[in-house]
Amino acid sequence: MGVTSKPKPKRSFIEEARRKQILDVALAEIQAKGLQNTSIQKIADKAKVTKGVIYYHFNGREELLNNIWSALIRELFEYRKLRVEAQPTAAAKLRIYVRANFEFLKKNFNKFNALFRMGIDIGASGAKPNPWSTEINLRCFAFLSSILKEGQQNGEFRKFSPEIITPIIQGAIDGLGLQWVSAPELFDLEACLNTLLEIIDQYTAAKTGR
Repeated sequence: MGVTSKPKPKRSFIEEARRKQILDVALAEIQAKGLQNTSIQKIADKAKVTKGVIYYHFNGREELLNNIWSALIRELFEYRKLRVEAQPTAAAKLRIYVRANFEFLKKNFNKFNALFRMGIDIGASGAKPNPWSTEINLRCFAFLSSILKEGQQNGEFRKFSPEIITPIIQGAIDGLGLQWVSAPELFDLEACLNTLLEIIDQYTAAKTGR
């Protein structure tokens, strides 16, 4: 019978605060100086901690960068979830789900811009977080699919396959967001968002018989 490894102890409030401080400093340094010019030593100096403190919380720069992504994505999920759950209908939830992604993107443009410019391995596993990792996609798909199914169950949406439509909607959101962060001067994000919402409304709406 194998030895069961003990779960890691829960971090204290102080440890969580220190981790967040290190992540915030690291992202600010990347934004200001670029990834190539951001070292563990420079992050430590800016955070006014030793390199040992950083290595206590993170195994290295790669894990630190992955945790920056994870923290930002968690913020997005919470931001979107709170707004979606406040809506009275599935149709309203669906519209807010889409719109909240871009509201959050605008509020955190500099962060996303810095992280995108680091380069993203879109084939990475869920163990290495990025905007399209398996773990993140599955969580997004489950939440979005639940909205679509709710709308079908209460008659707001017509019959269609949520399993097919969910990645199409999420893909449109991700693709538009990536294009905007990469080159915001090339198109009107709000106009594109409104058009995307109109397309989704027209596709999902229940037939009225008119």
